[in-house]
Amino acid sequence: MRYVLIVLTCSLLATPVQADQWRSTPASQFGFVTTIENVATPGEFKRFLVSFCFDPQHLEAASLRVTVDLAAADLGDPDMNAVLADPAWFDSAHFAEAVFVSNSIVEQSPGEYIADGTLDLKGVQKNVAVPFSWTRSDATARMAGELQLDRTEFAVGSGEWASGDTIGIPVQLKFDVQLEQQD
Repeated sequence: MRYVLIVLTCSLLATPVQADQWRSTPASQFGFVTTIENVATPGEFKRFLVSFCFDPQHLEAASLRVTVDLAAADLGDPDMNAVLADPAWFDSAHFAEAVFVSNSIVEQSPGEYIADGTLDLKGVQKNVAVPFSWTRSDATARMAGELQLDRTEFAVGSGEWASGDTIGIPVQLKFDVQLEQQD
């Protein structure tokens, strides 16, 4: 998958306050856990990009964009990975990416935030609240969190797979993103 470089230019925001600009590093992880025949089955997205304009002191200038390569979903088995690309699942031939965009980030408690935004997955757009923790050390930072999605709300696992009898309907997403500050 080719990534079009998406740079959230914090200075283009309507507010005169400017947030720091961050980008994910290769050390970042984005995993998921589904159930197959009632057995928890972990997987991961091997390719994704996080662009983040963020300064905890100026949340009004914050924005977040996460782009996930759906063809890079990995359940640890080539046959299962091939099924994920099918039209009933991610249909990655027609929907190469899932994209989450937020321009509303609020602090829940010190170091804990929620990004309210829109997830566009398989052509379906839904509002999603993504909780995350934030820690910074000089020009590096870490954001980590998890949330649960109902895969059927995005037509993932449609047709015979929609019932949840074999493949569970809730999917737990877990992320641990290492970020570098951009100039």
